[in-house]
Amino acid sequence: MSANSMTPKEAAAALIKAMPIGLSLQQLEEYGIEATTEQAQAITQEVLSLNLFWVFAAIEAHIPQKYQSALSDFILGEVEAGWGTTILGGSVTWTAFLNEWQDRRRHYSRLVEEGRSPLAVSAEAVALMEENRLVPEAARHNLLTLLIDFVPVDTYGQLLEDVG
Repeated sequence: MSANSMTPKEAAAALIKAMPIGLSLQQLEEYGIEATTEQAQAITQEVLSLNLFWVFAAIEAHIPQKYQSALSDFILGEVEAGWGTTILGGSVTWTAFLNEWQDRRRHYSRLVEEGRSPLAVSAEAVALMEENRLVPEAARHNLLTLLIDFVPVDTYGQLLEDVG
């Protein structure tokens, strides 16, 4: 075990700390994305969904299987605890979000299994947001840039490299 190693629970806490939570209208505007409060909430949920997908992919890749379930439960518990306060829950319940996230997770997993890159998965998330009319097609590039900044895929894997 290296001097920088973490316990699985410390790693989970570090993952949560690294995960951007909540997007304000001002942050979206900084990326050239005009949105209503409801659209910002829905975009936040999509960004959270994509972050959780990559967090769980990192857990599966770096954490021994015997710890994976406990880490996953801890992370979901922390996110649920922030639902509606730090995360813009809007009218969507935690249960509804979780069900939608499981669908997204399966969809994103298929893309990764096909050999698609994290950028391609983010592009798919943008396409889903366009489909749901959260952003106009003209904002595609801006939203993709936002996802690159707000979904730190590499950070998740790096955080878990030293789990002892």
